[in-house]
Amino acid sequence: MSKDKKILFIPLGGCSEIGMNMYLYGFKSGKKTEYIMVDAGITFPNPEYTPGVELIMPDTTFVEDNLKDVKAIFITHAHEDHIGCLAHIFEYIEAPVYCCKFTALVAKEKINRGGGDSSLVRIASPYPKMIKAGSFSVGFFSISHSVPEASGLVIDTECGRIFHSGDFKIDKSPVLGEPFNSKALRDLGNTGIMALICDSTNVFSEHSGRSESTLSDNFVKLFEKVEGMIVATTFASNLARLKTLAFAAQKTNRSLVILGRAMNNMIALGRESGVIKDFPEIIPPRDAKLIPRRNLLVLASGSQGEPRAASAQLARDSYMGLTIQEGDIFLFSSKTIPGNEIRVARIIDRLERRGVEVLEDTGGRYHVSGHANKPDLEEMHKLINPSVLIPMHGEYRHLREHAKLAKKNGIRSLIVTNGQVAEIHRDANASIIKEVPHGRIFLDGSFLVDEDEGVVSERIKLMNNGIAIVSVLVTTINPYFNFEVNLLGVPTTDDAKTRLIALLEREFENTLSKQKTSLVSNISNNLIETECRRLINTFFKAELGKKPQISVCIHREDHQD
Repeated sequence: MSKDKKILFIPLGGCSEIGMNMYLYGFKSGKKTEYIMVDAGITFPNPEYTPGVELIMPDTTFVEDNLKDVKAIFITHAHEDHIGCLAHIFEYIEAPVYCCKFTALVAKEKINRGGGDSSLVRIASPYPKMIKAGSFSVGFFSISHSVPEASGLVIDTECGRIFHSGDFKIDKSPVLGEPFNSKALRDLGNTGIMALICDSTNVFSEHSGRSESTLSDNFVKLFEKVEGMIVATTFASNLARLKTLAFAAQKTNRSLVILGRAMNNMIALGRESGVIKDFPEIIPPRDAKLIPRRNLLVLASGSQGEPRAASAQLARDSYMGLTIQEGDIFLFSSKTIPGNEIRVARIIDRLERRGVEVLEDTGGRYHVSGHANKPDLEEMHKLINPSVLIPMHGEYRHLREHAKLAKKNGIRSLIVTNGQVAEIHRDANASIIKEVPHGRIFLDGSFLVDEDEGVVSERIKLMNNGIAIVSVLVTTINPYFNFEVNLLGVPTTDDAKTRLIALLEREFENTLSKQKTSLVSNISNNLIETECRRLINTFFKAELGKKPQISVCIHREDHQD
């Protein structure tokens, strides 16, 4: 192999946060570099820091600058933080998309809704079948996670073999999908893995992970003792959890209702793909009114507090004719993603006010994570036995802790954050060689907005400080200035507004006299705006202790003979 042939790893998202996963692998030969993309995910906005934003995705400027060299996109599984922005990148990229059957159905639906060409989505066969994409050969290695058909990726080039773990857990008896296969992973490790790019989400959890199958008895015991209706929420894509809950309902003589488009859609796709072969009967919401409440289980979307989802609407009032009331149980069979705590807490508060008992995941009785804990990560390290580890899928503290774990087990590691370009070497080493454009793009309504454009920062300032809108009429008829002030989101009084207008009028009269002119036309718009801003800032700093945003609109009316 020539020394000028190198393999690159470039995270554009997922290596500085949990979520928004997007990774590029590059194969450089001389001056030419070919790329494959792994995952195209989103993260969700925090109302405090990104108000009004629908979702957040990686900045793909680097991808757009190298479109002709992007040979394929590989999606490891159907979670939104791995597939959520696929439709948006299809506005400019036309490369084949490879994924397993269930994920392919989700991908096609997203691309169709976005107006893209879903014929580019192709169903991948499992490893050892390999897909050729330019200088890369890629295989989908079945791995257990909290969504069907999750896969790690075996990535081969002339430079060597890489294993990209994807999201995974050690679950040897999952309710759906393939069990964690230690022997197959050990055999893979024995082929010689140059680098393991590995999930870091649960690196701080010291105990071994638990199987999805351990939850069934807990649900049955709970359902048997509750006299009212039970509403349970979880991630819509966690079909194994939905199946566990549904069969617990069946065992306890409860009819099953599904509320929410996302959850109904995922179940339909699960059936279409063949992932779900036996699922209890679902009754329409209108028929639920005919069934005693103690014989109902309602599965509702919106476990992360999404305001328009079924869970939030039930907490506020009703949904599809169903209401929740005192004596009922609301169960969160999920973990709250960091950043969503306020929205979830708001739902819990509303439910508690209705007299509903809310059960969260305390002690792991009603939820197990889909990610590997620290002992499970160590097991993966031993099975794959890589020359070097690169942690992914985590905030910096997760990446650092994962690197420390690798060092403890005698494995070299390299922390790579979003935008950094790592070169992976055969000699059990890796190094960062440069940085490429990276960042975040906001979906704001129907517009994609770069985080550097200032729209969201302006909105935060408006949210925190309000706005003072000043209309200035400049006329030469008398001559004089006339001011009108409107305040939005500024806690003040009519008296203060009157005093502010008087201050503006007085100061501008002084400005005219200082310039020894009565010709208003000699006063520039820039000077008027600058003086208005200075006076308003000074006034409100003294009046309120804070400065609102200021908008100055200047209108001129010149006297004509």
